[in-house]
Formats: sequence, C-alpha cells, structure tokens
Amino acid sequence: MNIKKFYHYHLQRKLFNKILAIYSSIIIITLIASSITVYKYYEQTITREHVDANREALDYVSLYMNQQYESIQLAIQQMYSDASLSEDLAYFLQHDYEAYLKYRLNRYSEIGSFLPRTFDTYFKNYLKQQMGVENIILYSTEKEFYYLYNNNTRQVYMSEIDNADQQAPLPKNGWLSEKNNSFIRNERGDADNLYTMSREIKDPISLKTIGVLIIDFDSKSISEWLGSKRTEQNGQLLVLTPVGDVMYDSMKGYGGQHYPYMAGLYSDGWAALDEPSKVYLNTTNSSGLIVAGIIQKSQINTDMSGVRNWIIGITTTLIIIAMAFTYGIILRFSKKVKIIIKAMKRLQEGDLSTRIHLHREDELQLIANNFNYMCERLELYINKVYISEITQKNAELVAFQSQINPHFLYNTLEVIRMRAISQGAKDVGQMIYILSTLFRSIVKKSMIVTIADEIEYCKLYLELFQIRHENRLQIELQINEVVMNCSIVKLLIQPIIENYIVHGFRPERSDNLIRIEVVESDELIQIILSDNGKGIMPSKLAELQQMLQANIKMDALPSSVGLCNVNERIKIYYGTEYGLVIASEVDKGTTIILNIPAVREITNHA
Repeated sequence: MNIKKFYHYHLQRKLFNKILAIYSSIIIITLIASSITVYKYYEQTITREHVDANREALDYVSLYMNQQYESIQLAIQQMYSDASLSEDLAYFLQHDYEAYLKYRLNRYSEIGSFLPRTFDTYFKNYLKQQMGVENIILYSTEKEFYYLYNNNTRQVYMSEIDNADQQAPLPKNGWLSEKNNSFIRNERGDADNLYTMSREIKDPISLKTIGVLIIDFDSKSISEWLGSKRTEQNGQLLVLTPVGDVMYDSMKGYGGQHYPYMAGLYSDGWAALDEPSKVYLNTTNSSGLIVAGIIQKSQINTDMSGVRNWIIGITTTLIIIAMAFTYGIILRFSKKVKIIIKAMKRLQEGDLSTRIHLHREDELQLIANNFNYMCERLELYINKVYISEITQKNAELVAFQSQINPHFLYNTLEVIRMRAISQGAKDVGQMIYILSTLFRSIVKKSMIVTIADEIEYCKLYLELFQIRHENRLQIELQINEVVMNCSIVKLLIQPIIENYIVHGFRPERSDNLIRIEVVESDELIQIILSDNGKGIMPSKLAELQQMLQANIKMDALPSSVGLCNVNERIKIYYGTEYGLVIASEVDKGTTIILNIPAVREITNHA
C-alpha cells in the first residue's frame, strides 16, 4: 500500500517526477550495462591470462610425464637388447636369492672376473641418472619376493611380509597412485608423495612372465620441474591415471586419492567440480596419463575484486553526477509548469482575469499564450451563450433520464413476476437483490459515471435475464482496461441491451449471445454491442438509420424510444458528431456502435 500511495502521489500525478524517474532509469541502466560490459571484458582478459598460464604449465607437466614414460621404455629396451643383462635378471627372478648368489660366483669362476653387466649395476645407474626416481622394485612372480632399490638401501623382501597389507593384485603394466600400490609401503619413504609405473618382465627365451619392474617417482619432482612457471595463475594441475586416481595434485588436496569429479573434467564451459571451474585436458601424451589444468572461478573472482570495486566506484559517481544534472534541468521546466498550474487553479475557482506571463520562446510559452487567449474568449462566451444553453441542455437531459427509468422498472418487475410464476418463487430473492442494486445505482449515482460502473450496471441487468432464461443467454465482454476510468452518461448502454431482450432474443434457442466490446482509437471510444438475434427487416433498418442520422425526436416514433433516447442524449451532451450507428441482418443479428469522446475526468452533475 505504501508503494501504491507513493506512486499515486509522487509519480502518477507528477509529470516531471515521471520524467526524472524515466531519465534516471535510462541513465542508471545505461551506465550499469556499460559497467557490466567493461567488467566482462576485464574478466575475459584475466581469464585468458589464467588460461594461457595454465596451458603452458599443462604442456610442461605433459612433457615431463612423457620423458619419464619414455625413459622407462628405453630402459626396458636396453635391458632386453643386452643378452648378458637380460639373462642375469631372468635367473634372479626365477631363483631364490641364495641360488642367484651361487650363480654369480660360478659365473665369476668361469670367466675369472665379475660380470661387467648385471641387473644390479644397471638399475643402480638408472636410479642415479633419472630425475625424480625414488625407488626401483623388482618383483618375482615365481618366487614371490621383492627386491628394493633406493638411495638408502638395497634389500630383498619376501611376499609374506606384505600379503596382509596387499589390497589389490599387482598390476603388470601401467601407472599407479600410491593409494593403489601398498607393496612394502613402510620401506619406500614418503609414500604420500609417490606415484608408480609398473612394467611386465618376460623371459627372453620362453617369453613367459617372470616378474614386474616397479619404479616409484617422487611427485615433488614435478613441482621442481615447473620451477618459476609454477605461479598462482597456473591454477590447479592434476596428473591422473585413466581410471581417475590422482598421481599429482599441485594443491595437494587429492594426491593419492580417486578424483571424485572425473566426469566433470570432460564438461564444456564451467565444470561443476569443487566449485565452478574451467578445465583443460591433455590426453594425447604418450604416457597414457590424463593431465588436467583447472582454473577455479573463485581464483578469477579474487583477481577481479579490485577491478570490480574500481568499476562500482566510477559507475556510482557517474550516476550521481548525471542524476544531479538531469534534476537541475527538469527543475527549471517544473517551475514554469507550476506557474501554469497555479493559473489554471485560479481559473477553476472562477477568476477569468487570470493570465500567465512567461519570457521564453518555447512550447510552454505557447501554452501560456493559448491559455490567455482561452480565458479572454471564455469570458465572452459565458456572458453571451453558455449560461443560457447549459440550462436548457440540463433540463432536456433530466427529462430524457426520467423517461427511460420507468420503462426499465416496468420491464424488470414483469421479469420477476414471470420468474416467480414459472419457478414457484425460486431465485426471486436473488433477482430482487439485483434489482435493488440497480435501483440504488440509478438513484444514488450522478448522471455521469465511469465506463466501469456502466458495464457493471449492465452485467447486473443481464444477470436478471440469465436467471429467467437459464442456460439460454451467454454474455461476452471484451473491454480495453485503459478506458475503464473514462466517463460516460449513465444508462446509455442498458436501453440497447433491453432492445435486444425485447425484440431480438429467442427464448426457444440455447445459443443466444450478446457481446459488449469497448475500444479506444484516436481519443474516440466505441462501445460495440452485437448479438445473434432475430435482426431487423431491411425496410425498418433503413428507416431507423435515417431517424438516427436526422436526429428525429424520440416522441415521433414511440416504438424506438430506447435507441432514439440514447442517440439524442449522446448528441446533446457530447455534440452532433457523436451518436449511434446500427447494422443488422435478418436471422443473423444486430450490431450497434456508440461513439463518444474519451473523457478521463468525471464531472459531477445533479
């Protein structure tokens, strides 16, 4: 209610307040739209910077993982290409450790010196040369023991040491996160920072699988590899196995775990991960790993916070300046309008000597000049013509009004009487209530009412006949809501409806229809009443049209009292250019159009 009152008193009734509100809204919307555009531009720029940095880091990580994968492949190839080395490794994996030591002593005694190429020296050199290698483990599938290399120790572990902790079968080929690789965990250092590559080892002669080569890499080496390229703009970097196990997480949130948003990595646009994020993948590297670059929206928002505050500050300042400038201009015009309104109020109070004095050549000056001219002409007109003519017209209107009310009363009472006889007094209470409401409207309302009141009055009138002719009369209303508050002389529509009930309504049919349509065009209101009744004979229609056009007095043709009365009252009150237009076809129906001017201020008449 407070908002409605504010609108009514400060906007609806204040033109310049409306203009100020409209211009302010346009300025605010324009500046906000411009600010949003600038903000989006900066957001795209910062996002692009993050994306470029992320993709560069992504390529570096992919290169590093490819190098590790290719180094393992090369090591396996060299091992198989060296016959003495592959034979030495095959014997070690297929025999107990004591038997292997005897084998080495026998070979030494045969050739007179230690073997120049053994798997032990080979992997020891590989461990020293390759960056990021933490452990090398040889597993014998036949003897079920592990042989561990690292910078601190070289030791054999029997399988029963680890069977209780082993959570899954040892994979023969592929990458593993530390979560899925629990083999001799306690002897492998900081397991949380390890990820593993395993390769199957076959006997070079029988091609039977005899063991597995397991190489542990330290995930810290990836961060060291990135070096200076590892910045906050990189976002989050993940290295995952094809099944989603995290081998490396630059933010250390999912290291060694299964990544819970695996499906989201393949989403377009902003992916739903821990939070909305941009995701870029590298799945084409030779290592077979998934390298993902993730840029969180919160990271971009953090970088945008300074830009956002700057844009909000400038936009707010511009809005204040623009509104103040607009208010100053409108205030100047408002003062002139107030002078004109003040003069008009004095004229309303009867002071015809009122004159407006402005000193600028614009539209307001033109209005002031026309107002002054109107006041001069109005004084002359009132003194000579208006007083006498208005007295005569009011007398005629009262006479016409009094003629139609008894006619309506008699017809309504006849409807109630017939309804009481035919229905055993059912619905009489409702009809009497409607009738009392109609009488109250006739007696208490002024001669000039709104179109909304007149339509409501006609709806009550038609309701009486709907009760009498149950399911035999339909009503359609098509009314432009804009004209509902326009004024109209009371009881202009009801006589036309009554004319249809008396002459056009067919009681034996169930599809009787009357349609009331109210439209406005170029300050002209048309009230269109159409029905599907009996219609009017062509000869009688021509005679009626001639009477309405010639404005014949209603006492010349008593059978057309209703239409002639309405037509005469319209012409007396609104002028001869307004009135009724009628069209009809026999057995198809009749259409009557009331033409009146659009008047939005109701003037009370006695």
